[in-house]
Amino acid sequence: MPLPMVHLHVAVLFADSYPERVERGSFYLGNIAPDSIHMREGTTRVDKEFTHFNPKDEGDYIARLQERYSSYIQQRSDEGWKWFVRGYFMHVLTDYYWFRSLYPEFVERVTSTDENNGVKRTKDELGRLYYQETDQIDFNLYHYASWSGDVWRLLKSTPSYDVADRLTAEEILRWRDRTVTFFNEQANEPGIVPTYMTDDMVSSFVTDTVQRLILLIHSWDPELQRLDVNLGS
Repeated sequence: MPLPMVHLHVAVLFADSYPERVERGSFYLGNIAPDSIHMREGTTRVDKEFTHFNPKDEGDYIARLQERYSSYIQQRSDEGWKWFVRGYFMHVLTDYYWFRSLYPEFVERVTSTDENNGVKRTKDELGRLYYQETDQIDFNLYHYASWSGDVWRLLKSTPSYDVADRLTAEEILRWRDRTVTFFNEQANEPGIVPTYMTDDMVSSFVTDTVQRLILLIHSWDPELQRLDVNLGS
């Protein structure tokens, strides 16, 4: 699904809607935390689904998330934890929206082009193309986004939390460190111009998703409702 820099782009725009009130380090860490399961040896797809609250299960996923959100946000009183939880749930919601909008559009664009050219890709080939293009988009954000340096500095100095029964603070910090290292290594950058998943497509997705998340998280969270902020239209 969307990679770390896209999640952080969503987080930055969301945080900018609550000026001077967001514990940004904890919030940004929460926004990349659910994928920390990759740091656990022997992890499977089932494990990742679990850290993302099983979006493929039957029933109303958004309603289930709201119940989980209320439970987690009340587990601790400190503001760092609350902003970490807000970030964590924003991550899984962003994945959910991406899987139902941008990813199918990517697949349709590839399939249409391949059919016109008489090409038939395997599932693995499609996956490699997807990650090549999304990796490049993430690197573009890393290199050129005005907020990139500030976010990185905050992430490096922010303590983590255990997410009960799902992830440990140590796994989350190891994932943070792995993410930082990944973008610091030039060899990891594909060095391409994305064709099927473009920067403009992702930018539009981020803008739309932030507005959805502002309204949704605000409706779930009495504390945010009490903040005197301009939520926009």
